Amino acid sequence: MKIVTYILLGCVVVLAGLCWNYASNQETTVRLLVGARSGFSSDPAGMVQVNKELVTEAATIAKERSEALKSNESSQAEALNAVEKLEAARRVVEGHKSQLEELEARNAEAAKNQDALAEQKEQLLAALQSVPGLENADVETAAEALRSKVQESSEEIAKLNAQKEKLVEQHKELNKDVSDAEVEFNTKKDQNEKFIETYRKNDDEYTIAAVNPQWRFVVFNADKNSGFFPGDTTPLLVQRNGVAIATLRVVSVSGGQVIAEYDEKSLPSGVTIEVGDQVLRKTPIGS
Repeated sequence: MKIVTYILLGCVVVLAGLCWNYASNQETTVRLLVGARSGFSSDPAGMVQVNKELVTEAATIAKERSEALKSNESSQAEALNAVEKLEAARRVVEGHKSQLEELEARNAEAAKNQDALAEQKEQLLAALQSVPGLENADVETAAEALRSKVQESSEEIAKLNAQKEKLVEQHKELNKDVSDAEVEFNTKKDQNEKFIETYRKNDDEYTIAAVNPQWRFVVFNADKNSGFFPGDTTPLLVQRNGVAIATLRVVSVSGGQVIAEYDEKSLPSGVTIEVGDQVLRKTPIGS
């Protein structure tokens, strides 16, 4: 494109030179004609006629020269316009060339990617054919089989998740039942331990330390954990040699000393309560 541009510029220069040469030749011709006519005629009338012809011819030559200059200017403008068009065309061609190079690079990259995809496809097919039952399958058949298996696996996973949620709920319920059972067990354990501790007191025997026949009460000692308390309605027996001789009722408890009154009518005839007699519960605690 640059060579064409330079050729067009050369043509413009040559055309301008030719126009200038033509104008100069015309002017020289006029001068020769005037000189020739001057040499061959000395008649004034003839001179006037020659002058008129010369003026007319000079005007014609000036007009032709002006037209040649205008034509030259027009040719120059057209040449410059052609050069500009050629330059614009060159820029367009350069742009197309750049785009073509970019497309070629993209095509090369696409071909490279296509080769990579083909290799991946072969690797995938080999992996699929390694699955039992798909040894001779093509990609579409293997893919369809895998989709079916994935669907079955998804459904199985959904079922397992539902079962898991159900088991989780059951586990929560069982944990609650176990927790409630533990609470109940601990409560009953405490009650049982307390009952056993209390029931053991049924075997305790206490020795009467003092007797007041006038006020009909006796005094015996018991530890703080004996379970006796003021107003206790548990009947007590007074025994002597393993034989019950009277019944008692707790009146007061102070520290480790218990005061209990007895019913005189419960004593056998001629028998009195004495120091050293044994006191025990008539009805077991907890019964």
